[in-house]
Amino acid sequence: MPEHSDTQRLSVIRAGDGEHFDGAGAKLSWKVKAEDAEMRFCFFEQVLAPGDAVPLHLHHYTEAFYILAGTVTFYREPGNRQAFRSTIGDVVVARPTVLHGFANEGDTEARLLSISVPEHQRFFDALVAADREQPFAAMPPEGAMLRVAAIGDEMDSVFARP
Repeated sequence: MPEHSDTQRLSVIRAGDGEHFDGAGAKLSWKVKAEDAEMRFCFFEQVLAPGDAVPLHLHHYTEAFYILAGTVTFYREPGNRQAFRSTIGDVVVARPTVLHGFANEGDTEARLLSISVPEHQRFFDALVAADREQPFAAMPPEGAMLRVAAIGDEMDSVFARP
């Protein structure tokens, strides 16, 4: 929960703080949830271990990524065609309905901020609820991804199917 200053009404989220979620292949910490930003935006820090990836998907809202550590490869088509690498300080913007995915193809951890709108948070909130109901970790990876895709279909995060 953010600290609030009574005199300035500033919120401070300390390093390492935030609501954490580690499931369905995502390792993230919410830094600002929509309800803490007058429902205008949200953002989380995501950690990508070497080999971690977020598959191709799209949504009807903009998402921006700010690279904090490591190198992240972003791609727009299956098979990593039209791929480009981004590193510390780079910003990548995925506009509405643009198919995008990303991966850590390096051998060190990568970290990035994902900045978006409340609808994006709702997708992750649905993942958290589904994980409480039946943990993704107890499922084979293919089954977990199918479940994520089904949730995404309901929450405006449409994942590309092979």
